[in-house]
Amino acid sequence: MDTVTHTLLGAAIGEAILGKRIGRKAMFYGALTSNIPDIDVLGILFLSDSKQLLFHRGITHSIFFLLLISILLGWLTKFWIKDNRVNWKNWTILFLLTMLSHLLLDSLTCYGLGIFEPFNNYRLSFNTIFVADPFYTLPLFIGVLLPFIGNRNSNAISKWNTIGLCISSSYLIFTFITHNYVLRVMKNSFNEQKLVSNDFTVTPTPLNTFLWMGFSNDEEGSWIGYYSIFDKEKKINYFRVQKNDSLLQPFENNESIKNLKQLSKGNYFISKEDSILYFNDIRFGQVSGWNTADAPFAFKFNLNKNAENKRALNRIKYNEPTYEWFTTLVNRIKGK
Repeated sequence: MDTVTHTLLGAAIGEAILGKRIGRKAMFYGALTSNIPDIDVLGILFLSDSKQLLFHRGITHSIFFLLLISILLGWLTKFWIKDNRVNWKNWTILFLLTMLSHLLLDSLTCYGLGIFEPFNNYRLSFNTIFVADPFYTLPLFIGVLLPFIGNRNSNAISKWNTIGLCISSSYLIFTFITHNYVLRVMKNSFNEQKLVSNDFTVTPTPLNTFLWMGFSNDEEGSWIGYYSIFDKEKKINYFRVQKNDSLLQPFENNESIKNLKQLSKGNYFISKEDSILYFNDIRFGQVSGWNTADAPFAFKFNLNKNAENKRALNRIKYNEPTYEWFTTLVNRIKGK
């Protein structure tokens, strides 16, 4: 998830756990520690572009790291912060839950996380929510804002944090329910059209959990389609993207290709534009023009030697103005 959402959720958890003991400071500590797993962004300073993409949400997003850092910080904090109202166990619980919330949210996105590293490189991803979703973030924002600016002695004000957490948590449950419903609808349509593949995945489109992308792979390529829960018809128009693995022959022993294949879990295709080869990760979807095969994909890694790929995953590569892009998205969500 995005940094703003992680920060708000951490602040909300801090308020819920220690707010009555240490006041607004609980929000600050919760917001700060909830972002500790993203310390892996510093890998950009010493890792190759492809390695950094794989390192991100790796070991610093694992259960091993979570337990180790929570206990260590809990023990150190009793020396750093002299406050008789809170002991080291209280700090450890705060750090554990705020960082655990970070791992939970990231596991719900298509990027996933290396939950078992360094013992296993499996990446957990439930594909139920987009990396930034205002329907989830807004209740957290309101729930944190009112206790922060309001009268700390008012029980009515403090309850807003609990309300925000309940609403946002209910939305996460809604995303799982919607995910399962859309998966069933899209798979049924796929089978009715007698299309053949090895698997089937659905993931939400930008900023919502109403319009979903479904894709299914075989050895030669992928079928891709879109479905909104407001669509009147349940027959999905799937289009074909060829994998083009033959274009990778010059990169047979290339480290970047190995890293990218591991990251994408095999959900990729190779495209060629003006003699430049790109590795496209299908899971991150297209950035606009939903339902059209020629719309660009969000993840495009330039395979040319010494190419700049620090922004290979960029969901803001829109061909049209933001207003037109957003209008197109809203209309497609509405089933138009």
